[in-house]
Amino acid sequence: MYQLDNHSAWSAALYPGWSRAGERQFTLVIKAGFSFDSHGRLTPLPQPAIEETDHYRGEPGTSSLAAACETVPFKQGAELLLLGTAQAPGGGRTVGEVEISLQREGGQSWSKVLRVFGRRRWKAKLLMAVPGDPEPLDAVPLIYENAYGGCDPADPEKIFPANPVGRGYSDKGQRLKGLELPQIEIGPRFITGPTTRPVPAGFGPLSPLWEPRLGAFTLLDEAAAQRGGCPWGKEVAADLFNAAPPDQRFAQPFVGGERILLRGLVADAPQGVPLHVPPLLPDVGVNRAGTWERLEVSCDTLVIDADRQELCLVFRAALPWDVKKPQNGWVIVRDPQAPCAEPTSAKEGEVCP
Repeated sequence: MYQLDNHSAWSAALYPGWSRAGERQFTLVIKAGFSFDSHGRLTPLPQPAIEETDHYRGEPGTSSLAAACETVPFKQGAELLLLGTAQAPGGGRTVGEVEISLQREGGQSWSKVLRVFGRRRWKAKLLMAVPGDPEPLDAVPLIYENAYGGCDPADPEKIFPANPVGRGYSDKGQRLKGLELPQIEIGPRFITGPTTRPVPAGFGPLSPLWEPRLGAFTLLDEAAAQRGGCPWGKEVAADLFNAAPPDQRFAQPFVGGERILLRGLVADAPQGVPLHVPPLLPDVGVNRAGTWERLEVSCDTLVIDADRQELCLVFRAALPWDVKKPQNGWVIVRDPQAPCAEPTSAKEGEVCP
């Protein structure tokens, strides 16, 4: 077995599991956290908690994810998750916007804008249903319960598979009178009538019980898992454990230096909050059978909680494990930018220059 020695200010842990190729491994997860103020100044958080399971706001089948599991064995590329609340624009306005944008080294840029409405309902107009006028806009939690989806009021057995907990969905446009519409939408296709099927709008993680993630998980081999074997085959999707909406996924890991702008998400920052992702790279040494080597880790997840004003970076790396030829080993994590403490043993001295 591996023993983990964490000499950094970050959280770190080892989790047994399976690689994408179906081979046993330990997954090293390192999580660094920062609080930020309305000007984007970062202050380190001491050892933020690693999310060891999916955390729902209520029951798994009837609520959205408040946090996605961070101990998964692999992800494809990288992803950005954001939790927060659309702040009220004031002045009696009925519609507002929130935005997150990201710019990477080399000029690559990305942004996502959500439109936020005051409370509104379907109303009848010329024998058809249309969205009613929204009320003045208050602060709106950016959760999928406030996005398009839900179940058909005429047939509760019919649900919108991409968001079963949302609002405004009807299979055939029946019994809509007084039914609440979503307060969060994303363009360019906004709701105009009951047959509109917009993408559920949000920045947060998608449940593995919803499409498009559900389709990948239905292919898992439960019988193999019960026998203690790998629950997926070698053709498993590379993004099986990516929880972000597809438009918040990126081909390459984060490397630090990325610039992020949050707009409409922090009450005392009407012009937006600029964030610079710190250029962290944990230094990880592994001792197997007396031989030391460096283990490369990559930052595949950024998590921003705009309500708590926190930014977290999640790093991941795989350590193969052969149960037929088990070897004891050491995994040592440290921050190469931190002062090097005096080693307390030979194994520490090997990785601390």
